[in-house]
Amino acid sequence: MVLSAALGIQSCSEDFAVTAPYKPVTVVYSVFDVKDTAHYVRIQKTFLDESKNAFDMAKVSDSSFYREADLEVMVKELAGGNVVGQPLVLQRVDMNAEGYVKDSGAFFRTPNYAYKFKHPLDPSRTYRLVINNKINNTTDSAEIQLVDTAGLKPRGNSQNVRINFSETAPGKSGTVFGMFVQAGNAQYMEGAFRFRWIEKQPGTTGGRADSADFVFSRLSSPDDVKEGLLEVANTKIYAFLHTAMGDAPEGYARYMDSVDIIIYGAGPEYTNYINTLQIQSSGLSADQMKPLYTNIKGKDVFGLFSSKTTRVLKNAYISNETMQVLQNDANHRSLNIQGRVDP
Repeated sequence: MVLSAALGIQSCSEDFAVTAPYKPVTVVYSVFDVKDTAHYVRIQKTFLDESKNAFDMAKVSDSSFYREADLEVMVKELAGGNVVGQPLVLQRVDMNAEGYVKDSGAFFRTPNYAYKFKHPLDPSRTYRLVINNKINNTTDSAEIQLVDTAGLKPRGNSQNVRINFSETAPGKSGTVFGMFVQAGNAQYMEGAFRFRWIEKQPGTTGGRADSADFVFSRLSSPDDVKEGLLEVANTKIYAFLHTAMGDAPEGYARYMDSVDIIIYGAGPEYTNYINTLQIQSSGLSADQMKPLYTNIKGKDVFGLFSSKTTRVLKNAYISNETMQVLQNDANHRSLNIQGRVDP
């Protein structure tokens, strides 16, 4: 989804000094998906301390996590501005044990804590995240409206039947792939292809299945999201396939399978985050220390709390014109695509 964010979230709200004396600053990241059965909130703290080496501190989990007894984390469900039912109390879990293993790097890999709850989410309701910090007796909070999967859908009835990114077709349809999507209440959208293929020796059965995702379009301005046109130049699609697949090994051929078209939608908080990053990447002060983004209300807290969803259009059919280009064009022969996967 593509829709990803790191804990180094940026915005124009508040500055923070990199050489300040150590004090805990809470960092929050969570993106709810109405289709998920389990929901996670990552809560950490900064470990800036001018008297200690940052690389040494990065190896110690206590530098980045509060003690379990220090925080009370809950989610409240609201309808019409009123809280419905009892607050949902989140439990601290190790994400490594949940199947989300932390990548290696300068930071410690274990433990990898987050806060979890399992409760069906209702897109018609508002969700309030509340973090009670018992160390400094403060409360941090944020509210979101969930992005509704039902409202995120392609316009027309045949968007996922046939895709053509053949360079030989006349007019714009031959040089650009495009599709219109209704955003619903999403305020950010991405479009992606999931290409699948089989690699095997000709005349044999089975083979090695492989796949690759290509995010081909992103929409973050209100006008672009309202129009809903996700498009990409065909040359970029071919370039991606060359990078993802590489030249076929000697004695092996590729056979293309159908393609999934994945549509991602996210809430306004994520849109603000993305647009802020774009603004801060240019201008006279682009090389200066950037302030942090936050939509979390509270003292000494930064972070992103938002929502997302996806709609997958499965088994889109690659057009005959496109297959002919992949098979016969001199620029693509090194991929050694011999045809489609046997039905």
